[in-house]
Amino acid sequence: MSRIQRCFKSLASASFFRTGEDNKLELLSHGREYAKLLQQHWTRLRPLAAHLGVTKEPINPVNIQRFSFPQSQQFRNNFQKLVKDHPRKAKCPTLLKHQSTCPAPTSNSLFGVKGPTLHLTTDFLVEPHRALEHFYNMQRESKIWWMRLSSNPSRYRIVPCDLAEDLNPKDYQAIDIRTSYGDAGEVTVEQLSLVRVVDDKDFRLPDARTGETVQPTVIRSVIELETATCALLLDGCDHGRDSQSLLLHRVLAPYQCGIACVESDSELSADLADLGLHLKHVLNHAGLRLSEGSGLFSTKDASHLAEHLLETDMLGIPYTLVINEQTLRNGLMQLRSRDTRLAETIHISDVPDYLLNIFKN
Repeated sequence: MSRIQRCFKSLASASFFRTGEDNKLELLSHGREYAKLLQQHWTRLRPLAAHLGVTKEPINPVNIQRFSFPQSQQFRNNFQKLVKDHPRKAKCPTLLKHQSTCPAPTSNSLFGVKGPTLHLTTDFLVEPHRALEHFYNMQRESKIWWMRLSSNPSRYRIVPCDLAEDLNPKDYQAIDIRTSYGDAGEVTVEQLSLVRVVDDKDFRLPDARTGETVQPTVIRSVIELETATCALLLDGCDHGRDSQSLLLHRVLAPYQCGIACVESDSELSADLADLGLHLKHVLNHAGLRLSEGSGLFSTKDASHLAEHLLETDMLGIPYTLVINEQTLRNGLMQLRSRDTRLAETIHISDVPDYLLNIFKN
Protein backbone atom coordinates (compact mmCIF):
# COMPACT_ATOMS: atom_id res chain seq x y z
CA MET A 1 0.00 0.00 0.00
CA SER A 2 1.44 3.39 -1.04
CA ARG A 3 1.81 6.36 1.31
CA ILE A 4 -1.09 8.18 -0.36
CA GLN A 5 -3.32 5.11 -0.16
CA ARG A 6 -2.61 4.89 3.57
CA CYS A 7 -3.63 8.55 3.87
CA PHE A 8 -6.92 7.87 2.06
CA LYS A 9 -7.62 4.94 4.38
CA SER A 10 -6.76 6.94 7.50
CA LEU A 11 -9.00 9.87 6.48
CA ALA A 12 -11.86 7.49 5.70
CA SER A 13 -11.57 5.81 9.12
CA ALA A 14 -11.67 9.25 10.78
CA SER A 15 -14.88 10.17 8.86
CA PHE A 16 -13.36 12.93 6.72
CA PHE A 17 -13.98 11.50 3.25
CA ARG A 18 -14.43 8.19 1.47
CA THR A 19 -14.10 6.84 -2.04
CA GLY A 20 -17.49 6.05 -3.58
CA GLU A 21 -18.47 3.37 -6.07
CA ASP A 22 -17.57 5.73 -8.93
CA ASN A 23 -14.05 6.16 -7.42
CA LYS A 24 -14.80 9.78 -6.58
CA LEU A 25 -14.29 11.26 -3.13
CA GLU A 26 -17.27 12.13 -0.97
CA LEU A 27 -16.98 14.28 2.15
CA LEU A 28 -18.15 12.72 5.42
CA SER A 29 -19.22 14.45 8.65
CA HIS A 30 -15.80 15.72 9.75
CA GLY A 31 -14.87 16.62 6.19
CA ARG A 32 -18.06 18.66 5.74
CA GLU A 33 -17.33 20.53 8.95
CA TYR A 34 -13.80 21.26 7.75
CA ALA A 35 -15.18 22.49 4.39
CA LYS A 36 -17.55 24.85 6.21
CA LEU A 37 -14.66 26.32 8.22
CA LEU A 38 -12.55 26.70 5.06
CA GLN A 39 -15.45 28.50 3.40
CA GLN A 40 -15.69 30.91 6.34
CA HIS A 41 -11.92 31.46 6.22
CA TRP A 42 -12.18 32.34 2.50
CA THR A 43 -14.96 34.81 3.30
CA ARG A 44 -12.58 36.70 5.61
CA LEU A 45 -9.82 36.76 2.99
CA ARG A 46 -9.58 40.18 1.29
CA PRO A 47 -12.17 41.69 3.67
CA LEU A 48 -12.79 44.85 1.59
CA ALA A 49 -14.64 42.85 -1.06
CA ALA A 50 -18.34 43.33 -1.80
CA HIS A 51 -20.01 40.05 -0.83
CA LEU A 52 -22.84 39.09 -3.17
CA GLY A 53 -23.73 35.80 -1.47
CA VAL A 54 -24.81 32.68 -3.38
CA THR A 55 -25.58 33.16 -7.06
CA LYS A 56 -27.39 30.81 -9.41
CA GLU A 57 -25.36 30.82 -12.59
CA PRO A 58 -26.97 28.91 -15.45
CA ILE A 59 -24.81 26.17 -16.92
CA ASN A 60 -24.20 26.73 -20.61
CA PRO A 61 -21.21 26.38 -22.95
CA VAL A 62 -20.24 30.06 -22.56
CA ASN A 63 -19.82 29.76 -18.80
CA ILE A 64 -17.66 26.67 -19.12
CA GLN A 65 -14.96 28.55 -21.05
CA ARG A 66 -12.30 29.95 -18.72
CA PHE A 67 -12.08 33.37 -20.40
CA SER A 68 -15.73 33.81 -21.45
CA PHE A 69 -17.24 34.62 -18.07
CA PRO A 70 -17.41 38.43 -18.67
CA GLN A 71 -20.06 37.70 -21.34
CA SER A 72 -22.23 35.64 -18.98
CA GLN A 73 -25.50 37.05 -17.72
CA GLN A 74 -24.59 36.23 -14.13
CA PHE A 75 -21.40 38.32 -14.36
CA ARG A 76 -23.49 41.22 -15.67
CA ASN A 77 -26.00 40.79 -12.86
CA ASN A 78 -23.19 40.79 -10.29
CA PHE A 79 -21.77 44.00 -11.75
CA GLN A 80 -25.14 45.72 -11.60
CA LYS A 81 -25.58 44.52 -8.02
CA LEU A 82 -22.21 46.06 -7.14
CA VAL A 83 -23.21 49.43 -8.57
CA LYS A 84 -26.67 49.38 -6.96
CA ASP A 85 -26.02 47.80 -3.54
CA HIS A 86 -22.38 48.79 -2.93
CA PRO A 87 -21.96 52.22 -4.56
CA ARG A 88 -18.96 53.16 -2.40
CA LYS A 89 -17.08 50.11 -3.67
CA ALA A 90 -18.02 50.70 -7.33
CA LYS A 91 -14.58 52.09 -8.22
CA CYS A 92 -11.43 50.64 -9.77
CA PRO A 93 -9.85 48.66 -8.20
CA THR A 94 -12.57 46.72 -6.37
CA LEU A 95 -13.42 43.16 -5.40
CA LEU A 96 -16.57 41.05 -5.76
CA LYS A 97 -17.09 37.76 -3.95
CA HIS A 98 -19.81 35.27 -4.72
CA GLN A 99 -20.54 31.55 -4.49
CA SER A 100 -22.22 29.25 -6.98
CA THR A 101 -22.94 25.55 -7.37
CA CYS A 102 -21.46 23.59 -10.25
CA PRO A 103 -22.76 20.08 -11.09
CA ALA A 104 -19.55 18.99 -12.84
CA PRO A 105 -16.43 19.12 -10.62
CA THR A 106 -12.98 19.60 -12.13
CA SER A 107 -11.04 16.37 -12.66
CA ASN A 108 -7.52 16.25 -11.19
CA SER A 109 -4.76 13.73 -11.79
CA LEU A 110 -4.91 12.48 -8.20
CA PHE A 111 -8.64 12.31 -7.49
CA GLY A 112 -12.06 13.58 -8.46
CA VAL A 113 -14.84 14.62 -6.09
CA LYS A 114 -18.49 13.72 -6.19
CA GLY A 115 -20.63 16.58 -7.51
CA PRO A 116 -22.19 19.03 -7.17
CA THR A 117 -19.48 21.34 -5.86
CA LEU A 118 -19.46 24.87 -4.51
CA HIS A 119 -17.33 27.43 -6.36
CA LEU A 120 -15.87 30.27 -4.29
CA THR A 121 -15.30 33.09 -6.78
CA THR A 122 -13.50 36.40 -6.39
CA ASP A 123 -13.65 38.95 -9.22
CA PHE A 124 -11.03 41.71 -9.04
CA LEU A 125 -11.94 44.69 -11.25
CA VAL A 126 -8.75 46.64 -11.85
CA GLU A 127 -7.38 49.55 -13.88
CA PRO A 128 -6.33 48.20 -17.29
CA HIS A 129 -2.88 49.83 -17.22
CA ARG A 130 -2.09 48.09 -13.89
CA ALA A 131 -3.75 44.75 -14.70
CA LEU A 132 -0.60 42.62 -14.86
CA GLU A 133 0.73 44.19 -11.65
CA HIS A 134 -2.48 43.25 -9.84
CA PHE A 135 -2.45 39.79 -11.43
CA TYR A 136 1.05 39.02 -10.13
CA ASN A 137 0.19 40.40 -6.68
CA MET A 138 -2.93 38.25 -6.52
CA GLN A 139 -0.93 35.16 -7.47
CA ARG A 140 1.51 35.80 -4.66
CA GLU A 141 -1.22 36.52 -2.09
CA SER A 142 -3.16 33.39 -3.03
CA LYS A 143 -0.12 31.13 -2.90
CA ILE A 144 0.87 32.50 0.52
CA TRP A 145 -2.71 31.89 1.76
CA TRP A 146 -2.54 28.22 0.73
CA MET A 147 0.95 27.79 2.17
CA ARG A 148 -0.22 29.09 5.54
CA LEU A 149 -2.97 26.47 5.63
CA SER A 150 -0.60 23.64 4.77
CA SER A 151 1.49 21.30 6.88
CA ASN A 152 4.03 21.28 4.02
CA PRO A 153 4.08 24.73 2.35
CA SER A 154 6.70 23.69 -0.20
CA ARG A 155 4.22 21.46 -2.05
CA TYR A 156 2.35 24.48 -3.50
CA ARG A 157 3.41 26.05 -6.77
CA ILE A 158 2.15 28.45 -9.45
CA VAL A 159 1.73 26.84 -12.87
CA PRO A 160 1.22 29.07 -15.96
CA CYS A 161 -1.45 27.80 -18.35
CA ASP A 162 -0.92 27.61 -22.10
CA LEU A 163 -3.10 29.94 -24.16
CA ALA A 164 -4.81 29.11 -27.42
CA GLU A 165 -3.13 30.56 -30.51
CA ASP A 166 -5.99 33.01 -31.11
CA LEU A 167 -5.64 34.58 -27.62
CA ASN A 168 -3.36 37.59 -27.18
CA PRO A 169 -1.21 37.32 -24.01
CA LYS A 170 -1.70 41.06 -23.49
CA ASP A 171 -5.45 40.45 -23.09
CA TYR A 172 -5.53 37.00 -21.47
CA GLN A 173 -3.49 35.31 -18.75
CA ALA A 174 -4.12 32.20 -16.65
CA ILE A 175 -2.35 30.30 -13.90
CA ASP A 176 -3.22 27.40 -11.61
CA ILE A 177 -2.14 27.02 -8.01
CA ARG A 178 -1.41 23.33 -7.56
CA THR A 179 -0.39 21.12 -4.71
CA SER A 180 1.83 18.13 -5.42
CA TYR A 181 1.88 14.72 -3.74
CA GLY A 182 4.99 13.37 -5.42
CA ASP A 183 4.52 10.52 -7.85
CA ALA A 184 0.83 10.23 -6.87
CA GLY A 185 -0.09 13.39 -8.80
CA GLU A 186 -1.19 16.99 -8.41
CA VAL A 187 -4.39 18.81 -7.46
CA THR A 188 -5.42 22.27 -8.66
CA VAL A 189 -6.76 24.18 -5.64
CA GLU A 190 -7.26 27.58 -7.27
CA GLN A 191 -7.51 29.01 -10.78
CA LEU A 192 -6.61 32.62 -11.58
CA SER A 193 -7.59 34.15 -14.94
CA LEU A 194 -7.11 37.64 -16.38
CA VAL A 195 -9.43 38.99 -19.09
CA ARG A 196 -9.10 42.45 -20.64
CA VAL A 197 -12.61 43.67 -21.53
CA VAL A 198 -12.86 46.07 -24.49
CA ASP A 199 -15.60 48.20 -26.08
CA ASP A 200 -18.31 47.49 -23.51
CA LYS A 201 -20.32 50.61 -22.72
CA ASP A 202 -22.25 48.90 -19.90
CA PHE A 203 -19.14 47.79 -18.04
CA ARG A 204 -17.34 50.89 -16.81
CA LEU A 205 -16.20 52.24 -13.44
CA PRO A 206 -14.47 55.39 -12.23
CA ASP A 207 -10.76 55.14 -11.43
CA ALA A 208 -10.42 55.57 -7.63
CA ARG A 209 -7.27 57.68 -8.11
CA THR A 210 -8.15 59.97 -10.99
CA GLY A 211 -11.95 59.80 -11.18
CA GLU A 212 -11.69 59.07 -14.90
CA THR A 213 -14.12 56.46 -16.25
CA VAL A 214 -12.27 53.31 -17.37
CA GLN A 215 -13.01 49.88 -18.79
CA PRO A 216 -11.95 47.49 -15.98
CA THR A 217 -9.83 44.44 -16.59
CA VAL A 218 -11.13 41.42 -14.68
CA ILE A 219 -9.02 38.99 -12.66
CA ARG A 220 -11.06 35.99 -11.52
CA SER A 221 -10.13 33.52 -8.79
CA VAL A 222 -12.08 30.26 -8.54
CA ILE A 223 -11.74 27.75 -5.70
CA GLU A 224 -13.67 24.50 -5.85
CA LEU A 225 -14.51 24.04 -2.17
CA GLU A 226 -14.83 20.27 -2.02
CA THR A 227 -11.68 19.65 -4.09
CA ALA A 228 -9.69 22.14 -1.99
CA THR A 229 -11.01 20.52 1.20
CA CYS A 230 -9.88 17.04 0.15
CA ALA A 231 -6.51 18.42 -0.97
CA LEU A 232 -5.88 20.11 2.40
CA LEU A 233 -7.00 17.03 4.34
CA LEU A 234 -4.64 14.88 2.29
CA ASP A 235 -1.91 17.48 2.86
CA GLY A 236 -2.42 17.21 6.63
CA CYS A 237 -2.08 13.44 6.50
CA ASP A 238 0.81 13.23 4.02
CA HIS A 239 3.49 14.75 6.27
CA GLY A 240 6.09 11.99 6.26
CA ARG A 241 6.19 11.62 10.05
CA ASP A 242 6.12 8.30 11.86
CA SER A 243 2.91 9.26 13.64
CA GLN A 244 -0.57 9.06 12.14
CA SER A 245 -1.40 12.62 13.17
CA LEU A 246 -3.62 14.75 10.94
CA LEU A 247 -1.78 18.07 10.94
CA LEU A 248 -4.68 20.41 10.16
CA HIS A 249 -4.27 24.16 10.56
CA ARG A 250 -5.42 24.79 14.13
CA VAL A 251 -7.85 27.56 13.13
CA LEU A 252 -9.59 25.25 10.63
CA ALA A 253 -9.53 22.03 12.66
CA PRO A 254 -13.15 20.85 13.14
CA TYR A 255 -12.31 20.29 16.81
CA GLN A 256 -9.75 22.54 18.47
CA CYS A 257 -9.50 21.06 21.93
CA GLY A 258 -10.38 18.05 24.06
CA ILE A 259 -10.45 17.31 27.80
CA ALA A 260 -9.12 14.10 29.35
CA CYS A 261 -9.67 13.21 33.02
CA VAL A 262 -7.27 10.70 34.56
CA GLU A 263 -8.69 9.21 37.76
CA SER A 264 -6.55 7.46 40.37
CA ASP A 265 -8.59 8.03 43.54
CA SER A 266 -12.22 6.90 43.37
CA GLU A 267 -13.15 9.21 46.24
CA LEU A 268 -12.24 12.23 44.09
CA SER A 269 -13.70 10.97 40.84
CA ALA A 270 -16.92 12.98 41.25
CA ASP A 271 -15.00 16.19 41.95
CA LEU A 272 -12.75 15.56 38.95
CA ALA A 273 -15.78 14.97 36.72
CA ASP A 274 -17.29 18.26 37.93
CA LEU A 275 -14.03 20.04 37.13
CA GLY A 276 -14.06 18.53 33.65
CA LEU A 277 -17.61 19.75 33.09
CA HIS A 278 -16.62 23.21 34.32
CA LEU A 279 -13.70 23.36 31.88
CA LYS A 280 -15.98 22.17 29.09
CA HIS A 281 -18.40 25.01 29.85
CA VAL A 282 -15.56 27.56 29.95
CA LEU A 283 -14.13 26.43 26.61
CA ASN A 284 -17.54 26.32 24.94
CA HIS A 285 -18.35 29.79 26.26
CA ALA A 286 -15.04 31.06 24.83
CA GLY A 287 -16.05 29.79 21.39
CA LEU A 288 -13.51 26.97 21.14
CA ARG A 289 -14.69 23.85 19.34
CA LEU A 290 -14.49 20.77 21.58
CA SER A 291 -13.93 17.23 20.36
CA GLU A 292 -16.93 15.21 19.20
CA GLY A 293 -19.43 13.69 21.63
CA SER A 294 -19.33 15.13 25.13
CA GLY A 295 -15.85 16.57 24.58
CA LEU A 296 -14.84 14.93 27.85
CA PHE A 297 -12.88 11.67 28.13
CA SER A 298 -12.38 9.84 31.44
CA THR A 299 -10.13 6.90 32.27
CA LYS A 300 -8.29 5.24 35.15
CA ASP A 301 -5.75 3.57 32.88
CA ALA A 302 -2.70 5.41 31.50
CA SER A 303 -2.64 3.10 28.45
CA HIS A 304 -6.25 4.09 27.63
CA LEU A 305 -5.19 7.74 27.82
CA ALA A 306 -2.39 7.08 25.33
CA GLU A 307 -4.86 5.37 22.96
CA HIS A 308 -7.28 8.29 23.29
CA LEU A 309 -4.56 10.82 22.48
CA LEU A 310 -3.66 8.86 19.36
CA GLU A 311 -7.31 9.01 18.31
CA THR A 312 -7.41 12.77 18.85
CA ASP A 313 -4.26 13.09 16.73
CA MET A 314 -5.95 11.19 13.89
CA LEU A 315 -8.92 13.59 14.13
CA GLY A 316 -6.55 16.55 13.84
CA ILE A 317 -7.39 17.98 17.30
CA PRO A 318 -4.52 20.40 18.06
CA TYR A 319 -4.67 20.35 21.89
CA THR A 320 -5.93 18.24 24.78
CA LEU A 321 -6.23 19.36 28.40
CA VAL A 322 -5.26 16.52 30.75
CA ILE A 323 -6.48 16.87 34.33
CA ASN A 324 -6.06 14.62 37.37
CA GLU A 325 -6.31 14.73 41.17
CA GLN A 326 -3.31 17.04 41.29
CA THR A 327 -5.37 19.59 39.39
CA LEU A 328 -7.92 19.55 42.21
CA ARG A 329 -5.18 20.31 44.73
CA ASN A 330 -3.09 22.98 43.02
CA GLY A 331 -4.90 23.92 39.79
CA LEU A 332 -2.13 22.62 37.53
CA MET A 333 -2.91 20.63 34.38
CA GLN A 334 -1.18 19.42 31.22
CA LEU A 335 -1.77 20.97 27.81
CA ARG A 336 -0.78 18.33 25.29
CA SER A 337 0.09 19.32 21.70
CA ARG A 338 -0.83 17.21 18.67
CA ASP A 339 2.08 18.52 16.59
CA THR A 340 4.88 17.91 19.10
CA ARG A 341 3.20 15.21 21.24
CA LEU A 342 4.65 17.07 24.22
CA ALA A 343 2.77 18.57 27.16
CA GLU A 344 3.30 21.81 29.03
CA THR A 345 2.00 22.63 32.48
CA ILE A 346 -0.52 25.46 32.77
CA HIS A 347 -2.75 26.70 35.58
CA ILE A 348 -6.51 26.53 35.53
CA SER A 349 -6.61 30.33 35.69
CA ASP A 350 -4.92 30.37 32.25
CA VAL A 351 -8.01 28.75 30.70
CA PRO A 352 -9.34 29.85 28.25
CA ASP A 353 -7.15 32.93 27.59
CA TYR A 354 -3.95 30.95 26.97
CA LEU A 355 -5.67 28.77 24.39
CA LEU A 356 -7.38 31.70 22.72
CA ASN A 357 -4.01 33.42 22.27
CA ILE A 358 -2.62 30.26 20.66
CA PHE A 359 -5.47 30.12 18.13
CA LYS A 360 -5.14 33.80 17.31
CA ASN A 361 -1.53 33.39 16.15
